[in-house]
Amino acid sequence: MVTASAAETWRDRVTAHHAQTEAAIAKAGKTHGDLWSGIAEGFRDDPRRVGDEVVDHITEWLTPKSTVLDVGGGAGRYALPLALRCREVTVVEPSEAMQKALRESAEEHGIENVSVNGDNWEDAKVEAADVVLCAHVVYGVVDIASFVRKLDASASDHVAITIGTQAPLSRMSPLWEAARQEKRIDLPALPELLPLLWEMEIYPDVRMIDAPRPLRAPNLEAGLQIARHFLYIEPGSAEDERLTAAVPELMEETPDGGVTVRGFTLRQAIVHWRK
Repeated sequence: MVTASAAETWRDRVTAHHAQTEAAIAKAGKTHGDLWSGIAEGFRDDPRRVGDEVVDHITEWLTPKSTVLDVGGGAGRYALPLALRCREVTVVEPSEAMQKALRESAEEHGIENVSVNGDNWEDAKVEAADVVLCAHVVYGVVDIASFVRKLDASASDHVAITIGTQAPLSRMSPLWEAARQEKRIDLPALPELLPLLWEMEIYPDVRMIDAPRPLRAPNLEAGLQIARHFLYIEPGSAEDERLTAAVPELMEETPDGGVTVRGFTLRQAIVHWRK
């Protein structure tokens, strides 16, 4: 029996997940848009915060002359605090909503040494940097080996991938299953990434840290809206009726007064290697 490679296993899982998503989008009569439109602001963070383990760990590799490439840098959660510690940060981020949130946050905090490339990573033409960071991006990449090779080739010193023990979107799977009455195919995550890297003859260090701050809703109604957004559910549909009925059971209050999906546990790792 021929055993599939780690890259093939990853590809097949991501392809099946995307096919399931495409079917849901078509059924809802929706079209592809910017997934982060309307919610990108929720991914902003204080660039001068203290105690962020990802920022602190990567800072150990930086000097005031260092350059950083943040692939899929979103609203600048890591790019902006790192920019305060190095010469320049380039963010590769195709989402216009995330780009807008990043630029607004940089302007608000007076950070001027961050530039943005709006292409997908696969198409982006950027100069190599001392440190390449890719935080919570790789889950949905089909050709993961090529993606990682480009990360590696673009770094002169360190590469770091932050990744969860599960894909963050997996927190929505119970809601998907309740609404659509089918099992959700979850994206691969840390347990699938490590065999892939070893297969590529990359042998990284792995540092386990606390989970990133989840996207929380202020109340159940807002939680329902977020679930509709990520599950591609049209209000008033049969799926929406089942989702609305399931939200009170599947979502719970958080200690800070918001709500999130009940019982979802996530840790993250900084998977890193030196060139």
